[in-house]
Amino acid sequence: MVNRDNLFSWLVTAFFFVVFLLLGFESWALLTNHTPITDYVRPAVHAFPGYAFVIAVVIGILVGHFLWGPAGGKVLARARR
Repeated sequence: MVNRDNLFSWLVTAFFFVVFLLLGFESWALLTNHTPITDYVRPAVHAFPGYAFVIAVVIGILVGHFLWGPAGGKVLARARR
């Protein structure tokens, strides 16, 4: 059975693999003059700007949470003194 930490690790890995595939498709589409994903997203953002704003804020909060989390290591040890 997979424990919770392993499951989270696999989900994050799968998420980044999907992002990698989407970026690869976008690059391929731009290089071969096919319709890129951007041409589908842009009209959706113009049609539903409120939803696009909320999604952008949520993604920003998640990225900020994971990239700029609490200090660790030696910095945290000095702050406790």
